[in-house]
Amino acid sequence: MTYKHFLLFLILFVPAVGCSGGSSGFKGVDVSGTVLIDGKPLEGVEVYFFTDQFEGFGKTNTEGKYQLVSGAAPGPNKIYFKKFNPDAVSGIDMSIPGMDAGQAAAMAEAKAAESGGKKKATSLSLVPPEYSDPKTTKLSFPVPAAGTSSADFKISSK
Repeated sequence: MTYKHFLLFLILFVPAVGCSGGSSGFKGVDVSGTVLIDGKPLEGVEVYFFTDQFEGFGKTNTEGKYQLVSGAAPGPNKIYFKKFNPDAVSGIDMSIPGMDAGQAAAMAEAKAAESGGKKKATSLSLVPPEYSDPKTTKLSFPVPAAGTSSADFKISSK
């Protein structure tokens, strides 16, 4: 094989190998619904459906409705919610590059600890711990193979 043939082989063969599809083949099914806290919708609640292999995410609108961006895995899914309390992160500069609500909440907690406990602690989450911790959540939902538009949750803040 001459150098020209080898070069031609590389130019034609290598891109073909790199374009073999390469996706895992998994596509989540469509899931949407409503989240009510104490019977009322709460805007901006992050909704997570997860299994050992896949996690789907969505966010509620003003009516408490959400749709998972990448869907969910069919079958049993664990569910958890996140919504940071804006009062808990007041006084934190959110314009710092890379700052998100979780980091701001950690900074607020540290500031409260620095004040020697003189400052009243404000809950970091508007969602109770039993619904907001992926390790301990007891919420689950059986996602049908065809997906669903009625994955509705009514939770209590008390």
